[in-house]
Amino acid sequence: MVDYSSKIPIEKVKKMTDNSKAYIGGWAEHLVHKGKICFLTVRDSTDKIQITGIKTKLPEELWNNLIGLKNETIVWIEGVIKKNEQAPSGVEVLPEKLTILNPVHGPIPVDITGRTHMDDGTVFTQRELTIRIPKNKLPFEVKSHVAQATREFFLKRGYTELFSPLIVATATEGGATMFPIKYFEQDAFLAQSAQFYKQAAITAHEKVFGLIPSFRMEKSRTRKHVAEFWQIEVEAAFHDHISMMQILEDMLVYVVNTTIKCAKDPLAKLDAKPKKLKAGLPRITFKEAKELCSSFELEDPVDFDKDFTSPEETAMSHHFKAPFFITDWPIHTRGIYYRVNDEDPKISNSFDLMAPGGFAELCTGGQRVHEYDKMVEVIKNQGFSLEGYQWYLNLFKYGMPPHAGYGLGIERLVFWICNLDNIKQAIMFPRTVDILKP
Repeated sequence: MVDYSSKIPIEKVKKMTDNSKAYIGGWAEHLVHKGKICFLTVRDSTDKIQITGIKTKLPEELWNNLIGLKNETIVWIEGVIKKNEQAPSGVEVLPEKLTILNPVHGPIPVDITGRTHMDDGTVFTQRELTIRIPKNKLPFEVKSHVAQATREFFLKRGYTELFSPLIVATATEGGATMFPIKYFEQDAFLAQSAQFYKQAAITAHEKVFGLIPSFRMEKSRTRKHVAEFWQIEVEAAFHDHISMMQILEDMLVYVVNTTIKCAKDPLAKLDAKPKKLKAGLPRITFKEAKELCSSFELEDPVDFDKDFTSPEETAMSHHFKAPFFITDWPIHTRGIYYRVNDEDPKISNSFDLMAPGGFAELCTGGQRVHEYDKMVEVIKNQGFSLEGYQWYLNLFKYGMPPHAGYGLGIERLVFWICNLDNIKQAIMFPRTVDILKP
């Protein structure tokens, strides 16, 4: 009978002293059999190690089981650790006992060792298997550190974590990008963001944050778009866009620097070299950003009235060496809940945060409308029914404080920190216009 409590992670086994006893549970990744000697690579979630079997030193049953192992068989191995400069990482295990915990049913259709190149089609159609490839799982480890650092940042500052509904009855960002679903006998949608619920929550807690899924029905096939993603959602009462930008900057500096410190190993294995951030990130207005784009050699002329094109974003991103803010966005480029600037009614009190190095927008945020009459006017101007937004309007009828917030894409942040080729690599099971399974 196997005592699972005795299992030692392989990364710890490799640091143990010579002749120590090892108890390893993992996947038989690769077997090389040469006459009276065999080399088995066993992998667990922490690392890999070589199991060296010598026929003349093993019981016949153990030897036969060892050389008969198929890739990805689940094994339990007890043995002795030996330092060996010729072994990978300079250490091997001489087996004394082998237990097959679960055999495989035929050859695995992909190469888990990562030695064989796979195109994206194979990687994502066989995602249930390719997440095992050691390099493929590294961004998920980095993402875990990003989430942990985010929670640390906000909880230390007195924020309450929010868990909002993912099934909604009304649009938050605009009806064109909503996923319709059938909710019992009613029509409903998957939430585009937690915006309305964040605003409701601040009337109880004042300062809230959440790590919350978002769904957007955008038929974009770019390296930075997916249909399902997670956001760091933040909202705080008695704030405007200026003070909220400072919170965002403080959060970004803390989360990125903490992740660099705590995720050294996966970042090194990804050959990612993110630089630590310093306070005082650059800030430019929408107009200044468009003027900057005009100085670049772009194929299409710059339109000062429209949102930034992908080539404009990329060019600006290469221009800056650190994340940077774009402020003072025209009101027609923003959602229904952004507040109009008191001094210039053509712009909103909003901002975007962009990543450097040719990457993408990380975050959108700003000050919200908090007056009832103004919110009624905004909803009407958008062509929406007041009846459909009745519960939301109640917030503004009965004491909504001035407030601001933002939503930052977690996968986009990981995409940038890890220097990935595509945002899908930052998601264990991505959903796009082309991918629904597994």
